[in-house]
Amino acid sequence: MSVISSPRNLGIFFAILATIIFSMHDAISKLLVVDHSVWFIMMVRYWFHLIVAIIWALVSKQGLAAAIRTPHPFLQILRGILLVTEIALIIYSYSMLGLAEVTTIIMVHPLIVTGLAAVFLGEQVGWHRIGALLVGLLGLAVIMQPSGNIWGYGGFVALAATSSFALYQLFTRLASRYDSTLTSFFYAGLIGVILTTWPGLKMAPALSDMNFPLLAGACIFSTAAHFSVMKALSLTEASAIQPFTYMQIVWSIPIGFLVFGALPIWSTILGAVMIVGAGLYAIHRGNR
Repeated sequence: MSVISSPRNLGIFFAILATIIFSMHDAISKLLVVDHSVWFIMMVRYWFHLIVAIIWALVSKQGLAAAIRTPHPFLQILRGILLVTEIALIIYSYSMLGLAEVTTIIMVHPLIVTGLAAVFLGEQVGWHRIGALLVGLLGLAVIMQPSGNIWGYGGFVALAATSSFALYQLFTRLASRYDSTLTSFFYAGLIGVILTTWPGLKMAPALSDMNFPLLAGACIFSTAAHFSVMKALSLTEASAIQPFTYMQIVWSIPIGFLVFGALPIWSTILGAVMIVGAGLYAIHRGNR
């Protein structure tokens, strides 16, 4: 097998592909939220997610019955609630901020997870990684400083989304000790459908006002991105691909400019450099 087609390199390829697709998906979500309610967008996405999860379970060796079975249903419900909260807040923040700004704030979540994992999961975190966490939080403060364009309601909505996603990641780590990836994927879709269907239907636009191409794109890109992440993790270890997740910040800048004509200001760029640097250093120390 050539070096290029080795499992590790293919895993990195799919990890980078996921960041590109996620950036494109975020641009579509920002376009959709102009004329569609957040709840309706989420309802459509979650129904598509659940259908894919059911099909995946039916064709897998595990089977649908086994995918539904979990020793900790409350943990899976809590994960689902946190993911719904994060997605709702992140889509809402797109109505107020640019892609690069929101993406940069979201990229703080690995550092927050590091701190939470040390407190709640008993994972060992040395002083170097604690220092990286503090530098990342300082980068977040630079981004959200009052003279910048993120200070205000939109920035705090994105920050709340980041916190929700960090908690979701924390409980996902905990759930992985007991349940398969398919089970967690299924329950994320199921809880999302339960929580978003009623408000989504209440706020659904008329059929003539629905942007079907963008809605279809949001569903397809979201599924493709999650598939790419799972494919990457099936080919190589998480530590090998985690540094490349920060490339989503890189893609969000040209996509934001091409689609919306927006470029980040100096404080966003400086804060992004600090967050990415701190994140990469934390990964480096964690692999030692």
